[in-house]
Amino acid sequence: MNRFKHALAITLLLSIGGCGGYGEVSPVAYDYSMALYSLANRQDGGKLDAVAEQIDASHAAGDLTDREAGWLHDILADAESGDWQSASASARRMMQDQVKR
Repeated sequence: MNRFKHALAITLLLSIGGCGGYGEVSPVAYDYSMALYSLANRQDGGKLDAVAEQIDASHAAGDLTDREAGWLHDILADAESGDWQSASASARRMMQDQVKR
């Protein structure tokens, strides 16, 4: 019985959190992930504020879900803190998760 509860808990955690991926996102979110990936690879912090404003405007217009905007802002936060590698990896993961397998 204890093994069953343990297996159930693991299954629930994986289904709630996914497996670390983003899953399907809108074309708008995909476009922002491409932009963030490019900025992160070039370590170009000069355009991060403009991208943040555009993300906020798209979110306010309903073109991005709350979840998508949150993910994009998380990537932005990594870039803004100078963690370019993490920002690049997260943006790339978002794009890769859109590939139909």
